[in-house]
Amino acid sequence: MCGIAGYLNFRNRRSPEYVGATIGRMTRALAHRGPDDNGAWSDADNFCHLGHTRLSVLDLSAAGHQPMESRDGRYVISFNGEIYNFRALRAQLEKAGHRFHTGTDTEVLLAGFAQVGIEVFRVVDGMFAVAIYDRQTGRLTLARDRAGEKPLYYAAGEGFFAFASELRALLCIEELPVTLSEPALAEYFTLRYVPEPGSILDPVHKLEPGTLLQIDRDGRRHVERYYAFAIDPDQEVGPGQVDAYAGKLEQVLCEALADRLNSDVPLGMFLSSGVDSALACALLAAKLKKPVKTFTVGFEGDPASEHEAARDIAARLGTEHHEYIFGAADFDRICDDIGGLLDEPNGDRSCVPTYLLSGFARQHVTVAISGDAGDELFGGYGRYPGIAAAFDQNADMHPVAMVQAYIEQGLAVAPADTVRAAFPQGYDAVIAFYERHAPAFMHLRRPALQGLRELDFRSYLPGAVLAKVDRMSMQHALEVRTPFLSPILLDLAARAGIGLCQAGNVQKLVLRRLLARYLPEAHAQAPKKGFGMPVSVFFNNRPRVESELAAAHRRLAETRFFAARPGALDALFRGVGGNINSIWATIVLARWVDTVERPL
Repeated sequence: MCGIAGYLNFRNRRSPEYVGATIGRMTRALAHRGPDDNGAWSDADNFCHLGHTRLSVLDLSAAGHQPMESRDGRYVISFNGEIYNFRALRAQLEKAGHRFHTGTDTEVLLAGFAQVGIEVFRVVDGMFAVAIYDRQTGRLTLARDRAGEKPLYYAAGEGFFAFASELRALLCIEELPVTLSEPALAEYFTLRYVPEPGSILDPVHKLEPGTLLQIDRDGRRHVERYYAFAIDPDQEVGPGQVDAYAGKLEQVLCEALADRLNSDVPLGMFLSSGVDSALACALLAAKLKKPVKTFTVGFEGDPASEHEAARDIAARLGTEHHEYIFGAADFDRICDDIGGLLDEPNGDRSCVPTYLLSGFARQHVTVAISGDAGDELFGGYGRYPGIAAAFDQNADMHPVAMVQAYIEQGLAVAPADTVRAAFPQGYDAVIAFYERHAPAFMHLRRPALQGLRELDFRSYLPGAVLAKVDRMSMQHALEVRTPFLSPILLDLAARAGIGLCQAGNVQKLVLRRLLARYLPEAHAQAPKKGFGMPVSVFFNNRPRVESELAAAHRRLAETRFFAARPGALDALFRGVGGNINSIWATIVLARWVDTVERPL
């Protein structure tokens, strides 16, 4: 994994020395993403400037240094991510006449872009955020992977356009004025994250997953989506084909895992008691016959902690198992540090165990495999059955109302009335979010569960889940790879009919059917527990939670945003005490604000 940054200097408004210093500050802010190397590149005419920090995973030699130029010097790339099918693409490109002097996937992606342009993003299997500059045309191309595993922020101001892997890197640009965004705050307290294309700060944006953005030398921009997860009812596989589908799924998942083993550094596996990580681990150990290091986090004093079940799974599969037990001291430390750990506020409680697990795993490995996205792709969340049944029984329910009801009932943070009262000028952004995702429920012949899968893949997965994994793992320079996001597996998942996802009270039916080939029914049929910091942590640390909430009010009151809106803060705090989701989201925001070295 790496960090990327860049600056377009329109009409040569700023000196090369000034822009070079700016790129230097931006890359230093991304050093934790790439501790092994860093570099900068500037065009001779002082227009395009690129920066890079490198975590060496493939071809550890200096040949993988970035930014990297194409062999003919026309294209320059700054790349964050992994291209898992780069060897197959390299072979095709060599047949077309390309020659390579490194063993990196970066050089293959660059050559592919030189060969077919933006069409290369439709054929790569990978997680990435990338910038490619064409010196001949003066066009910069930014692109992000299909699901949004790797982040990409951008902002424009007077005479410049800039981008970076993280929001904080853009704060290194002195001429970029920033302020807390009221629409984003309304979204944050509704969703626990700020969805693309916005960010918590104006005027910064995030590039949406599966999308590319091109900027010409005169500043004109062109946005194009190259991928969107969509479930076509005419292509669905029904429950009568569950065994055949499970066999195909096993084959595709094994191929995805094999591709994600490409590494010149040690590799391990995140393991919980859940079906997704257990299945990936079982296939690695039992099907692919690979030696596996597994890593689990448990919670002290919590009867629902997953570490004992994960320990049993590891023992049955013969892995080299490691576990970390979360205690009271960890909660105190996380409360102190959470603001600085998060690049952008994320109120998902699972950020905490993900951070601890990543740090623990990094003591042993540099790359880890995870089971993320299985719930979105195969309907695994416990909130799905009741809400989907209610939607199916109410045929007259408007699609916008369905999105709203799902968020408010299944992913509650602060109550809608609280958010509307606190951020009256921003609540339109929440309504716009509901309207933007309403098409997920506009298929007349499709059960509501299929719409929920689509909705969460396009919103909750990139906004909360993958953002959490990226930021928390990259704090430790740990690369996390997700086999469930292989393009072939995405296509296969899009064909899974409701009968493959749910049968009575059983969710992710086909994944459980497949897991039962390798583990006892007790594990294959185990209910989903979730990976978030459990309620017990808040009850066991009540005094610290109460003091953090009081401190949060003081911290937020000191910002320019809330100082100008005293009624907003009072309205917010009247409504945030109702559940731990809203309490934690408030603590996270206040701690984050306290670490930003710009007046907000």
